[in-house]
Amino acid sequence: MRFTDALSLRRIINSSYHPFHVIPKPSIWPKRERLRRFIAWQYGSARTTVRNGTTIQNKIFHYMDMQRQDQLKNEIFTSEQRLNAALAEHHLDYARFRSILDQAHILLDNIVLAQLAVYEPRTFKSLVDLTKKLLLSEGRTVLADDVALDNISVDSNILSEPFPKAKYYPRGPAQNHTKPPRKLREEEF
Repeated sequence: MRFTDALSLRRIINSSYHPFHVIPKPSIWPKRERLRRFIAWQYGSARTTVRNGTTIQNKIFHYMDMQRQDQLKNEIFTSEQRLNAALAEHHLDYARFRSILDQAHILLDNIVLAQLAVYEPRTFKSLVDLTKKLLLSEGRTVLADDVALDNISVDSNILSEPFPKAKYYPRGPAQNHTKPPRKLREEEF
């Protein structure tokens, strides 16, 4: 859009400000108040000056962003550690537990299993007992409490081929950033 004389006049006439006074600049105080909210717990010049406060605020936002990006990885790691500890308490290793759950089509991930182990120990124990009973029915050796396993009835066709694992495609560009992504095949949709 080109500025012509008519457009300039229209800007002056239709403006909400006085045509011959300077247009006021927006107030800086809302920005300063927003800054003070984030740096109120800092000490010294980081709290009292704007330049150091802005630097500290950028650092706070940077660390918050790092924590947000690492949150899922940390949750997966801690849930794996909690699940291994809970299974060690019941004298079972993770690989056999997971393979039996997959064959029985019990679709619980590690995060949910760890939450069950922490907040619902009886439910988790019943899952472990079911797994032990299924392992015994397959003929594998398991350290188990026979009294607890006597109350569990297992159908002969509960174990079958596990569902295929979901495909995880890497996010972002290729390693050298020059290859275009390949087209998806029809069965990948």
